[in-house]
Amino acid sequence: MKLIKRRGFMNRWLTIFLTIFLMTTVSGCTQNIEEHAKAKVVPEEIVLIDRAGNKINIKNEYNKIISFAPSLSEILLDLGYEDKIIAITTVDSTFNNENIQVFDMMNPDIESIMALEPDLILTTELTSSGQSNPFAELEKSGVTIATIPTATTINGIYEDLDFIGKLLNEETKTTAIINNMKNVVDYYKQKSMGIEDKKTVYFEISPAPYMFSTGRDTYLNEMIEIVGAENIFTDQVGWFSPTSEMILTDNPDVILTNVDYVENPVEEIKSRNGWDVINAVKNNEVFYIDNNATSIPNHNIVKGIKDMAKIIYPEYYKE
Repeated sequence: MKLIKRRGFMNRWLTIFLTIFLMTTVSGCTQNIEEHAKAKVVPEEIVLIDRAGNKINIKNEYNKIISFAPSLSEILLDLGYEDKIIAITTVDSTFNNENIQVFDMMNPDIESIMALEPDLILTTELTSSGQSNPFAELEKSGVTIATIPTATTINGIYEDLDFIGKLLNEETKTTAIINNMKNVVDYYKQKSMGIEDKKTVYFEISPAPYMFSTGRDTYLNEMIEIVGAENIFTDQVGWFSPTSEMILTDNPDVILTNVDYVENPVEEIKSRNGWDVINAVKNNEVFYIDNNATSIPNHNIVKGIKDMAKIIYPEYYKE
C-alpha cells in the first residue's frame, strides 16, 4: 500500500516535471520560431529597374531630392514634393524658392552635390552625355540615382509616371495623373473624328536661321494628330532641322511656334523673305502656343493639346 502511494506520489511529480519541461521547451521553440519569423520578415533592399534599364536600390521614402530635368521637377511638384527638393538645374523654373540650389545640367558640380547629402537624384541621359556616370561616387555612398531618359512619345510619358510612382511609393497619385491624361487624349481623339477637312500644320521649335521642327514618332506630332490636324513633316522621323524650301513646298494651313526667347516670334515668322505666299501667313494663321505645355514631356502636355485644339479649330472646339 505504501509502495503504491509512493509510486502515485512519484508519478504526480513526474507528470508535473514533464509538464514544466514540455512547456519550457515549447515556449523556447515558439520563441525561436517567432524570432526566426521576425528575422525573415525584415524587408530586403528593394530593387527597381529605372527607365534607362539600370538596376537601382530604392528606399522606403526620400526627403532630399535633386531633379536634373524640368519635366521631372513638374511631376514632383504635382505629387506634393516641393518641400523635399533641394536642388534643380539652371534651365528649370518650376520652383520659385531661393533656398533651392541650382546646378548645370550638363556639367554638375559633384562636390557641391555631395555636400547637400541627397538621398535621391533624378536625372536624364543629357547629364551623362559623352562622359562616364558623373554620379558614380554618390551611388557608392548609398544615394539612389534614377535615370529617366527624355520621353519622346505620349506612351513614354505614361511609363515615366508609372516608374516615378513605384520609385516614390506614390502609385495611387501617378495612376490618377495617367488616367486623367488618357481621358483628355481619348476625348480629343473621339471629338476630332468628326473633322473632315483636316488642316496641315508646321510646328516651329527653333526660329530661323536654325529652324527646328518635328517629324513623326514624337509626342508633339501625336498632339497635332490627336486634335485632328496633320503635321506637314510626317515623312521625317523625330526632331529635325527643315529648310525654308521644305516649308514653302508643303505650304501649311497653320503655323505654330513655341519659341519664347525672341521678340514677337509670330511677326518674325510672317516677315521672313518669301514666306508671304504660305497659306498660314496669307490667312493670318500663325500663332504662338505655350512653350512649357508643348516642349516639356510630362503630364502637362494635356494643356498643350487643349490649346492646340482651340488654336487650329477655334469654331469646332468652341466650348
